[in-house]
Amino acid sequence: MKKAWYIALKEWKEILRDFYVLGILVFLPLAMVGTLIILIYFYMTYFLQNLDQIQLMLSSMPKAYLEGLASYSDIQKVAILPIKIIGLPFFLLIPLLMSGIITSDSFAGERERNTLEALLTTPIRDWELLLGKILTPFVPALLVTWASFLLLTQGIANLINPHFLSPVFPDAVWIVSVALVVPLFLVGTVLAEILISARVSSVKGASALNMLLSFPVLGVMLMQSTGFVLFSTHTLPWILLSLAAFDAVLFAFGLRSLKLRGLLD
Repeated sequence: MKKAWYIALKEWKEILRDFYVLGILVFLPLAMVGTLIILIYFYMTYFLQNLDQIQLMLSSMPKAYLEGLASYSDIQKVAILPIKIIGLPFFLLIPLLMSGIITSDSFAGERERNTLEALLTTPIRDWELLLGKILTPFVPALLVTWASFLLLTQGIANLINPHFLSPVFPDAVWIVSVALVVPLFLVGTVLAEILISARVSSVKGASALNMLLSFPVLGVMLMQSTGFVLFSTHTLPWILLSLAAFDAVLFAFGLRSLKLRGLLD
């Protein structure tokens, strides 16, 4: 385990020397959080200034969203619905993009710098090497995501909570999702990105293919917006179990796949 951390520490030092990567890791989540807050602000402002449109908007919402809001007034429903519909799926894009920036340089970067052979000949077990490659993007991406969550929580709470007698955001679903769903999702994402990086010959190729991983998240956003799939107290346990099982299977598959390709001999 110590050797895995050593590999991650070595690569973190390289990341800290790259001003452009650091800039993206800071600017991109700030831009995404700011964009979401601005969108929700203008959404709420529009309906608060056009009260006659509220009923029309609510009638178009999936019934699954409205079932738990029966005790709220129409204005309160308008205030809380946007973050419930797009907040969590939108938030999954942050760890996906953050990890992709770093993981693209995993094995593909080692191959470009002609350091892969030296890395593979170090006295380290296969699973430790793979774990070290996972930790390299996982830790900074998770920390950036959690920091972004705190900023978003403060911004959205200032917009939403004044419309209620007591604070309603962040709720239990949001907290559990960010604390548990995001890390499990991030592990699977990083593993997929590492496998991509191991199969291509350049960092640019890995970066291009990593962008394809955003499509499943966009699909979740679409299903969430239509009410087909909901992040709720009923579905969260199943989502967590599914992600944990997927991560375990993908780790075993990834280790086997890399061995077959001769990368972890």
